[in-house]
Amino acid sequence: MTPRQRAILTSIGVTLGDFPDSIGLDYSKPPKLVMTLTQKAAGFSNPINMQDTKACFEAWCLIIKAKTSNPGLKIELDVKNITVADYDGKLPKNGHWGRFLYRILKFSEQYKQWFELSTALGKIKDKFQNYLDTKSFETNAPSKEAEDDPDKLLNKGLESYVEQLLVDSSSNKTKILKLSSASAIVGRQLPVGLYEGTKSKYNEVFTGGTSAADFWAVDGDIIKVYELKSKNPMVGIITEIFFYSNYVYDIFVEKGNHMVPCTPKKYYRNYDKIGGKKVQGIMLSDSNGWHPSLDELTRRKITNIMNTNSTAGIIQYTFFKYNFKMSITVTP
Repeated sequence: MTPRQRAILTSIGVTLGDFPDSIGLDYSKPPKLVMTLTQKAAGFSNPINMQDTKACFEAWCLIIKAKTSNPGLKIELDVKNITVADYDGKLPKNGHWGRFLYRILKFSEQYKQWFELSTALGKIKDKFQNYLDTKSFETNAPSKEAEDDPDKLLNKGLESYVEQLLVDSSSNKTKILKLSSASAIVGRQLPVGLYEGTKSKYNEVFTGGTSAADFWAVDGDIIKVYELKSKNPMVGIITEIFFYSNYVYDIFVEKGNHMVPCTPKKYYRNYDKIGGKKVQGIMLSDSNGWHPSLDELTRRKITNIMNTNSTAGIIQYTFFKYNFKMSITVTP
């Protein structure tokens, strides 16, 4: 963190240990804090993943709002040297840029009481909204069942192994995942790609390939989407769950938009059974795995802020903790 960033954050009562140097801050017009990302962070050029600390603007906005001593603080998002002409209102130049446009669209809609976009980003967002309203889009469905061999999963990484432990039908998943019914449908690795028309590498709106929510459950009329961290504390968990929750809502809950799940030749991972009336985004971490900026009080405040959105309770969020004894507690 630069001395200038620290001074600005301190002036609004925020103490952070590791705010990214690459994110610009300007507080010359109180009570508005202007946050400026690099073009890489926005996915416009040489893109980096949305969960990276340099790119996860939703997470930093929510952390700052939770920690500030100024309840009237407003945050404006900008991207360095971006102009309205940089987006032509058509298929985004890559899936990272497409996801960013979708994220700023949803975040500015749902938290407009305290979050806004710069003039250029606002006009770019409007172009993207028009694009979504005038084209048809399709998802990518699972092409095979999720891996369940423990040795292979461990070779992929700890989180892949823990994912399977948490959804394994031989375990008490109802208690672990806070499901209201033992008959809830649970699946691992939900693809979150989006394509203009039908799936093709040439018409990717959101990143496809291995991009996926860690696991999900259909529990009554609620689709629960989980983002898991195991010994890998990141503030970006907030950005990931925000994107996944809105994606799931638009694809599997919302009716009448232009985004629909694809119909593969064969369904895997119960993809055809995903449906409901509400979405709950769940951030799941081991008991000692939260990022230092996400202490218990901050998590509680972030939950309240995230759930005070314009969806009238249709999309809600929470933090859970788990441990390898297969028990789980809800973070207050």
